[in-house]
Amino acid sequence: MLLQHIYPSISLWIKEAVAIFFLTFLHEDAAIIAAAFAKVEHGLPLFYAYLPLYFGIVSGDIVIYGMGRLAQTNGWLRSKIIGPKVEKVKSWIENNLVRMLILCRITPGLLFPTFVACGWFKISFWRFTIVSILTGAIYSSIVLTLVIIFGDLVLYNLGYWAWGILVAVAILFAFRNFFRKGFNKNIEATIENQQPGIIRSLKRHLPDMKKKFNGMPSLDDLRKFVSTAEKIPNNILYIPVGLRWLLLSLKYRSLTLPSAANPMIETGGFMGESKASVLDMVGPEQRNWLADYVLFHRDDFSTDKNFQNAIEIIKTKNFNFPLVAKPDIGWNGYGVRIIENEPQLWQYLDIFPAGANIIFQELVNYDGEAGIFYIRMPGEPKGKIYSITLRYFPYVKGDGKSTLRQLIENDERSKLRAHLYMGSNPKHTGFSNEELRKIPEDGEMIRLAFIGSLRAGGLYRNGTHLVTTEIEERFDRIARSIPEFYYGRFDIRFESIEFLQKGERFKIIEINGAGAEAIQAWDPNVSLIKLYREFFRAQSLLFKIGNMNRKRGYKPMPVKDFIRAIKKQNQLIDAYPPAC
Repeated sequence: MLLQHIYPSISLWIKEAVAIFFLTFLHEDAAIIAAAFAKVEHGLPLFYAYLPLYFGIVSGDIVIYGMGRLAQTNGWLRSKIIGPKVEKVKSWIENNLVRMLILCRITPGLLFPTFVACGWFKISFWRFTIVSILTGAIYSSIVLTLVIIFGDLVLYNLGYWAWGILVAVAILFAFRNFFRKGFNKNIEATIENQQPGIIRSLKRHLPDMKKKFNGMPSLDDLRKFVSTAEKIPNNILYIPVGLRWLLLSLKYRSLTLPSAANPMIETGGFMGESKASVLDMVGPEQRNWLADYVLFHRDDFSTDKNFQNAIEIIKTKNFNFPLVAKPDIGWNGYGVRIIENEPQLWQYLDIFPAGANIIFQELVNYDGEAGIFYIRMPGEPKGKIYSITLRYFPYVKGDGKSTLRQLIENDERSKLRAHLYMGSNPKHTGFSNEELRKIPEDGEMIRLAFIGSLRAGGLYRNGTHLVTTEIEERFDRIARSIPEFYYGRFDIRFESIEFLQKGERFKIIEINGAGAEAIQAWDPNVSLIKLYREFFRAQSLLFKIGNMNRKRGYKPMPVKDFIRAIKKQNQLIDAYPPAC
């Protein structure tokens, strides 16, 4: 008797699962509602509801992508789904694929034309598929869960009519938006709104013409210029790191334990701390290793008044142009710009948010740049250099024939951040059209950004093998001059590797605390597995140091204050002037 009941149920579950799978091709939201209905009303096991939904969503994405590719050779299909304005958005989609795929899933009318465009523009199939698999898993899991919960609490009590109306509305809406000719007005408006609203009137800082990095090791041994990790969107790449943070939080019974790693710094230096306050902590006997700086408060006065105050404080410090302006609370180079003259200073202050602080810093004219990752266990008399990461600023080399725009678009590395260099991102100044039309000389190195962060296309190499007794002792003395500093990274500019290994001729431009990661793992020659291994190893040390300091009497930051500091930093980043 039991088997007679089980087999018909399984048969019904399979039929419902097949129906859900094919319904995803008609409309994802209708399929999600149907899956939730089958789960709530018919008792369909979650396994049979979720798997066909998920695989149907991913398969549908691939089919629509394939239609775009097929339109390259099929005139009838091309006339139905490709419009004359589609070429306008090619570059934007190539450089903002993840944002676009996420956006189109939550914005009605965008999914079909966007995925068709990905196929039409021959966006890498594997790149598209990987992003589809990951975003589809996140989207379907969250939405299906919410609909099931909502169905249990509300729709179940309203009866079958409520479910039927929801499905009918979703299907009708799907037909309304299906096979619209070309890119509809919704997607054009959405893409248009993503374009920068700032007039690019700031002069672009270009370095002297060079054909190599002075003082830095050669890149000849680099097997590839783009790591696997760099091709994965950060919001997806860091999911395992975030999950492991939660596991360590459970192990140590504190979500904010890393804030105790450097207990004298706000959030331990994880996020939202004042960078000037950390530099101020360096002991007097070690301050000669710091690039000279001054903190300026941007008052809620007129730009002219703030400009006058800034000029006075710059003159007091005997600074000369060019100098560096950077937000006191910042991250990843956002808002960092080289200021070449007084008009550029006025323009920077005019955009900078009132009530926030700016660091004016001397420009260190060394090509060499590195991150010195330092760790000292509480109670130990000496610390050690955990790693050295060499930073190479983003660049392209001329061939005497191609324009700067063509060089950027054809370079394996720079094309990933082309939207930054070409002025289609409001967080970066970019080159002017005139500069992009220039043809660099054969072998001429063109620097694409002043900042060397990975976000702006900087290339990172693992230089830990360069550690010497002299350099380790030098940074240990600097670190121990900072009260209760145990975990962090010194960002420096240096003249040459030879002098750096002697602990000489370098300047510290920034000190990061608990937010410093093992950036040597971003070396393109490092595998994805090893990258995660390095991230996890450093993360474990961070929690361990925080726990040791907690035992010494330092309390982790309250969660609400920790979140408030992060939120404040993110709000400020959104308001900062574009970097260069």
